Amino acid sequence: MTEALYAQVHETLRRRIADGEWSVGQRLPSQSDLTEEFSVSAITVKRALDMLRDEGYVSRRPRIGTVVVSRSPGAEEAETRLPLIGYVVPGFDDAFGTQLLAGMLDASRHRAHVLVATSSGAAELEERLIEDQLESGIDALVLLPSSSQFIPPAVVSLVGQRFPLVIVDRTLTGMPVSTVTSDNVAGGRLAAEYLFGLGHHRLALVLSPNAISSLDERRRGFVAAHAAHHVKLEPTSVYDGVLSVVPGATTTAEDDVARLVAFLREHPDITGCVVTEYHSARILLRAARELGRSVPDELSIICFDAPPEFADAAMPFTHVEQDQHGIGTHALELVTAQLRERGVVAQDTIPVRIVEGRSTAAAPVR
Repeated sequence: MTEALYAQVHETLRRRIADGEWSVGQRLPSQSDLTEEFSVSAITVKRALDMLRDEGYVSRRPRIGTVVVSRSPGAEEAETRLPLIGYVVPGFDDAFGTQLLAGMLDASRHRAHVLVATSSGAAELEERLIEDQLESGIDALVLLPSSSQFIPPAVVSLVGQRFPLVIVDRTLTGMPVSTVTSDNVAGGRLAAEYLFGLGHHRLALVLSPNAISSLDERRRGFVAAHAAHHVKLEPTSVYDGVLSVVPGATTTAEDDVARLVAFLREHPDITGCVVTEYHSARILLRAARELGRSVPDELSIICFDAPPEFADAAMPFTHVEQDQHGIGTHALELVTAQLRERGVVAQDTIPVRIVEGRSTAAAPVR
């Protein structure tokens, strides 16, 4: 019954466009007005308008509405319409996210339009933004979820519909969905092994309690490096209490500095730290300085990601560099492949590498 209704609405609107009731460049009535006119649901009207868009009669854009672009589109005209790809992300800065977006935009040039929305890491806002983008008529979605444990219901629905969808920087276990992530396990292992190579044998892992898969994978790599090098890992050497970097946190960076000072004071034998996030590394650096421990002479710090060196000239961190531009490019490639063939699933990892800075040095002689 629903299919017949949206087909009827579609055919009525198509005929009215073809007859010239709305000229090229003119907006159609709003979705709510059409819902009232046809006495059908908003979903029914949306599906009818999406069909008109896919056939090349109209374009649909946020804040503009549905605009007639042709009264009699041909097959070639419909095929040349650039798809609209949504991108929902918690946020981005020079340490992580800006280059990922740049990769998507570079890859989309002359191939697609990209609609970006930021959720600030709030699950409810993330869900609403996804729904808003679908309402705006996106043809595909790239999502960097705020959590790996909570999957937005809209995402579950899209997976069931085989809607073109790619998840970046997260792994969603058990879901048949395309993902592009860095090799975070290898990154955690490489970071620890780099410090082992400098003669450090007592390492700490510093991270936030953020419930995302990338942090858990980096922890696993850190643990694996200890096992491979036959170095005992004390459970107390893992500090997962950096709270101020978690989206929506009320804890201040000063609170985290104080707690990390206490942690370092309790573990004077630790000479090297692997930090899973750049902003957490900056907080650890402040704690070390407050305690009077020189970085890198007395304490080496290696983290994940860092902005360009000139942006942090006081302490360019040795870090595990993710190919963010490559992740963005690959995500765009995967989602456009799904536009051509629905249901194609690929779960790919992108290699990482160590970039040397000035935050690491040989272990101090004791």
